[in-house]
Amino acid sequence: MVKIRKAELKDSNLVFNLTKNVFKTYQSLFPTTPALLEGKEDVKRDIVEKEVLIAEIEGKAIGTVRYYAKNDNFYLIRLGILAEYRGAKVGSRLIAEVEDRARDDGAKKIILYSPYSLKGIIDFYKKLGYKIKKIREDDDYARAKFVKLIDS
Repeated sequence: MVKIRKAELKDSNLVFNLTKNVFKTYQSLFPTTPALLEGKEDVKRDIVEKEVLIAEIEGKAIGTVRYYAKNDNFYLIRLGILAEYRGAKVGSRLIAEVEDRARDDGAKKIILYSPYSLKGIIDFYKKLGYKIKKIREDDDYARAKFVKLIDS
């Protein structure tokens, strides 16, 4: 059974290593992705200034997500699940937890960005009700801006 908990400062190394492990598969495709460039201090800062959730099975950390509130919106970043647990609804559970928290906080929508070329991830977010509002062509790769309205 998947348990979701809020990360504490003492979890910073765990979150750092989990994030690096999850996102390493994208290194050749997106070498400038922020998840691969961040350091341990960045993770500590996110734990203090944002919310960081950890998904665990039997005490083993298998996924993580970060989010923060700004101007009546929640911004979801760094959703990542270990490869061997993808397809087991762990990502959906983490997003549902963020959506519940956004709803409880009175947020109007959740916004996230994802590489546009990753069809599986694009389809995953669409299946959860997120809609592409814009595709931004950056120097390194195209990012899709997803938005989901939160019902009160």
